[in-house]
Amino acid sequence: MQITGSLFSLGLKVKIVPPVQNWIDGDLSVGQIKEVKIEDLLGRDPIVLEEDGIREFIDSKTIVVTGGGGSIGSELCRQLRHFNPARIIIVDIYENNAYDLQMEFERLYRTDSVEYKPEIIVLIASVRDELRIDEIFEEHRPNVVFHAAAHKHVPLMEFSPREAVKNNVLGTYNVATIADKYKVSKFVLISTDKAVRPTNVMGATKRIAEKIIMALNDKSETEYI
Repeated sequence: MQITGSLFSLGLKVKIVPPVQNWIDGDLSVGQIKEVKIEDLLGRDPIVLEEDGIREFIDSKTIVVTGGGGSIGSELCRQLRHFNPARIIIVDIYENNAYDLQMEFERLYRTDSVEYKPEIIVLIASVRDELRIDEIFEEHRPNVVFHAAAHKHVPLMEFSPREAVKNNVLGTYNVATIADKYKVSKFVLISTDKAVRPTNVMGATKRIAEKIIMALNDKSETEYI
């Protein structure tokens, strides 16, 4: 994969040829030599989304994405647009990324190349601020929440553990309990493989966040995932 990536960076064309045994058997045809696709680099079968199921709980709904300006949150917003929500509410404490994403959508909407153009609402807020999050939910009454807001850089959180706890644990608790209060249909926590048998602060805080939503799922009308 690293070699292929290096070749791509040099602007070279990379193709896949059949196994050597096929050459020996005289089975090397032009049609078997093909361009490399991103799926070929996975080392596994690509995951196929259940698009009908996703559309069922996104179509015409109000969606909140916390941490919506971040790397994961912004890509979630881009992908969610394809499932025709009524509006996407981007909640983020960092205004620059959120503003850039808002401008990206505005530029996209000025073209004729897109079918679905949900309303985009950008709100600056911290998940640590319980009152502010409550105001947002009370005003907009979201149907689905994608909770992507988190401190995620492992080395940084080793030096600032209290900040990791405040954001990843208390922030998750705030958003998740307020989702229960306003009877949100689905709440999706974006977690990390670092939460499996955590060996660092970031992973431990995300594991606690998982425990919070698992506990709420046992008693709430909201479906926590």
